[in-house]
Amino acid sequence: MLLGMRALALAGAVFAWGTVACDAESRACRSQFQSAQDVVMNVKSDSMDSLRGALSALDAAILSCEKAELGHEKSELTKARNQIGAHLEVLERRAARKKKAKQTPEEIAELVKKGDPTCPKGQAYLHGSAKKEIRCTGPQLVELGFEDVKEYFAERRYKLTTSDSPPGIKAEFGAELYVFTFQKPNDTQGARCVTIYPAPGISWQELVSRLTGVGPEKLEPGKPIKSSRGPLALKVENSENKVVARVGTCD
Repeated sequence: MLLGMRALALAGAVFAWGTVACDAESRACRSQFQSAQDVVMNVKSDSMDSLRGALSALDAAILSCEKAELGHEKSELTKARNQIGAHLEVLERRAARKKKAKQTPEEIAELVKKGDPTCPKGQAYLHGSAKKEIRCTGPQLVELGFEDVKEYFAERRYKLTTSDSPPGIKAEFGAELYVFTFQKPNDTQGARCVTIYPAPGISWQELVSRLTGVGPEKLEPGKPIKSSRGPLALKVENSENKVVARVGTCD
């Protein structure tokens, strides 16, 4: 589980503390780190209150380790905070959507007729209550900003990991992996580079098509992909052991 893995990373950092100077600030950092670790280990990933409690513990530990000038410990805590914060944001967005008024028959008919601009063009879904197929008419995945990419994959039960340097999102489902790299934190523009690792038995063409909306038969390594942002480079590494596709400026 995503949060459990981060907790294990925190635990690993604790064991490396043998050489830390035993001054007051270092001891305070160690104590806060241990407290944060305990909270993260027991966090409930489906509880916003539990996640907020973990963030508070992590914030306190980050501040303490910053005062002690223990960069490695602060970095580990910050990674955990970013990961838990990202998960909390997804839950908050879901809760906000549930609070919206139930769609009227007229609104559903409009969706059926014109499509849904909140999901990527080329896809479709079955409306839960109306049992009607709704076409997606919104931007492609490769055009979505940081928060929208995170929400898209979270709703589909992908395991998410975020990073600050470089700003990015990893979305995993089994052996399938997408890595979105953005120009800046919380970028509202599309990722500058998307690296795709298909699961065995899934072609890179299928996943790049899902990302860009371009038909699999039209995709060729080295041939730019048309998008609303202009041409996007497509590079593919295809060997016996692995297949990797890169879309955008990935140098």
